[in-house]
Amino acid sequence: MQLQNATEVARASRWLSQFDRRTQDLICGRMRLVSLPRNRMLFDMEDAATDIYCLVSGCAVMTIPHPVQGVVNAHVMFAGRWFGEPAALGRRPRIISVFARRNCELLALPQSKVAELLKAEPALDWVFFNLMAWNVEEYLLHAVDLLIVDPRLRLYSRLLTFAGRLLNHLPESPVAIPVTQEELAVASNMSRSTVYHFLTELAERGICEIGYREIRILDVGRLDALVRENR
Repeated sequence: MQLQNATEVARASRWLSQFDRRTQDLICGRMRLVSLPRNRMLFDMEDAATDIYCLVSGCAVMTIPHPVQGVVNAHVMFAGRWFGEPAALGRRPRIISVFARRNCELLALPQSKVAELLKAEPALDWVFFNLMAWNVEEYLLHAVDLLIVDPRLRLYSRLLTFAGRLLNHLPESPVAIPVTQEELAVASNMSRSTVYHFLTELAERGICEIGYREIRILDVGRLDALVRENR
């Protein structure tokens, strides 16, 4: 992917597209293109904060430490997702890890460029604060999923969140979520056999397909309807 094409993906992202062209230019004009091969780590927990990233192609996975289960997959990120801003803006170590589940290309905004931007354009502090607020919504959805007592409903909701659901947004169908059944079980706090049973039910209804190291959601709308019907 060329830098210009990558920049257009960043401009069209749900976060950056809400701002005017000048704001987009100020941010995108200071970004560089980075390639990340499959299974390569972008950064790990406790690494020094450097860049803010926009994923422009491929798929990356965010992992976090769990007090009982060790490191678990906390979020699946697709093109258009921005991340890394809390550590970069706060100048503190990373508290999450990110690695490429598929070959990825990203735009990286260096911490030094952010400092230059904020010095020249103080009003941009609200823009970056907005990015943090935007991403908190996704993190909260993951937390709310795990409060669901009914295991079937919890799995349905986890699938939607991993697919990219937000409070007022559903991703388009189909969506291929590159997680194994074992990873999904750990992230949903249930056994692998239970996950397989519920996924098989969804597959029989034509809502999903079980692939190799991925779950394909064929009809996001129907899955969302099941969650709403059973709340």
